[in-house]
Amino acid sequence: MRKTGVVLLAAALVLVWAQAAFADEISDTIESGKKLYQEGKYSEASSELQFAVGQIQNLQAEQLKQLLPDPLPGWTAEEASASAAAMGLFGGGVTASRAYRKEGAKEYIEIEILSESPLLQTVLMFLTNPMMASAQPDTKLVRIKGEKGLEKFSAQDEDGELSVVLDGKTLVTVRGSRITDKDILYDYVDAVDFEQVRKALAG
Repeated sequence: MRKTGVVLLAAALVLVWAQAAFADEISDTIESGKKLYQEGKYSEASSELQFAVGQIQNLQAEQLKQLLPDPLPGWTAEEASASAAAMGLFGGGVTASRAYRKEGAKEYIEIEILSESPLLQTVLMFLTNPMMASAQPDTKLVRIKGEKGLEKFSAQDEDGELSVVLDGKTLVTVRGSRITDKDILYDYVDAVDFEQVRKALAG
């Protein structure tokens, strides 16, 4: 038991060191961009600073990946994935996702956290225009842990989706297929800590 604790502590220290080293690399890139700007090399300065933004987004993506919940009892989960893309490239922004499967069944759930992406505007249109949402089949506005959300569920097709926008810039989506009860969507969205997501993207 003591040996296991030492190993876990060592792994945690390595992770902290790696993050600190990466943060120093970002600081160096920003300083390089600042120096190029002061020298009047604007194109090179812009390139350096855009690279720094990409590095910061990668850090945010990794933080979000850690916030994707463990599988619920009776479910298994795949390894979480994360990515960051420049605006205009596949919608842009920071993304983290994880897939879940029910043991001995075909039920499938995917949780995705997406931030700073133009794709948010589509959901925001529905949230700010109830008539538009009500015009869509199997769609309605809901409150999810105090936040405005959008529910889509078809018992006939056995699929559904919950979407929640946090602070107008982060989209949390839970998608389900081969599901017989929409409650599982709410169970999984409830497992996502919205406050921790906000903190991860705030700094």
